[in-house]
Amino acid sequence: MKRLPMFLSLSMAAYATLVPSISLRELIDQSELIVHGRVTRSWSAWDAAHKYIWTHHQIGVIEALRGYPGASVVASEPGGRVDGINMAASGAVEYGPGEEAIVFLYRTPIGYFRSTGLGQGKYTVASDGRVHSNVKGLELVRRDSSSHDVSLSTLDGLTLPAFKTRVRDAIRSGR
Repeated sequence: MKRLPMFLSLSMAAYATLVPSISLRELIDQSELIVHGRVTRSWSAWDAAHKYIWTHHQIGVIEALRGYPGASVVASEPGGRVDGINMAASGAVEYGPGEEAIVFLYRTPIGYFRSTGLGQGKYTVASDGRVHSNVKGLELVRRDSSSHDVSLSTLDGLTLPAFKTRVRDAIRSGR
């Protein structure tokens, strides 16, 4: 069996979507809705122009932290399967049936709500009550910043009440 050089085999597996890293303040400022909820169903469909496939996830609202979504909100991500056609979008956020999460959503130009900052705008609530980021497959590009904004990495692993308190405090303070 022929062995590949170590550097070659590692480089073949190192694919990620490059995304600018954002702070908690930027995440909040760019989000029209911030919702704690549970995914109740998902489906894929063409957009109105029949150009792109989107997968839509209905989220039953447990608590709205920002905005007024009503009893449920639909988070949409590009990609999916319709009529035997698959479409994939690099960096699209995944949702699972029954999954509990806090999502930061912005409105796209075609009117869909989508996760802000790709995976940076979705935090899964684990069975132990801790909140975890969804940046798998993303390479966060750090930017030089003179501000003292809160890094999103400080939120990963917080308890659900502590996470919500940090978000509410940041919304109230406006910084």
